[in-house]
Amino acid sequence: MDEEIKQQKEVSNKGDFFSSVFRLAMWWKIFYGVMKIIFAFILLKWATVDPSGLFYKLMAHEIIEDPNDLLIRIVNPFIIHLSGGTTAFVAYYLLFWGIIDDVFLSINILREKLWAFPTALVLIVLFVFYELYRFVYTHSFILVGITIIDIVIFFIIATEYKKQRKHYFQKITQI
Repeated sequence: MDEEIKQQKEVSNKGDFFSSVFRLAMWWKIFYGVMKIIFAFILLKWATVDPSGLFYKLMAHEIIEDPNDLLIRIVNPFIIHLSGGTTAFVAYYLLFWGIIDDVFLSINILREKLWAFPTALVLIVLFVFYELYRFVYTHSFILVGITIIDIVIFFIIATEYKKQRKHYFQKITQI
């Protein structure tokens, strides 16, 4: 009997740990989403501004001091071909994903709304495929890191969804 109670406590402690990780992941997504939204609004303010012109204006003092500055040499090849339309696209992209996926769905997942789980999972899968597609062209290791985080969050949400769905169906069958 004591062994059975001990096993139940171990399972409960694992559940508590996982629940903490799950909540932390959802709060991370909400924070990350709010940052995306703020950054999107900042970009929208300058949507008609040429990104390379804005960069050079912000970095003018650095260019005057050292035209061969490491940051200038690293960033220049990436922004030289960008236009104001690119800035607007990135802003709306961040706004959409920040509001829908990161904030709205994460809040509803924390509120244990079952419909939000599969919706978030589908959006994460679509986003991961897009990130992999972009990686083929950019070879960005930052993108790989973001993709890995998204995959981990996918499995955390999927695991919690299974738990919530099981709990929901147990409640229904008891009625």
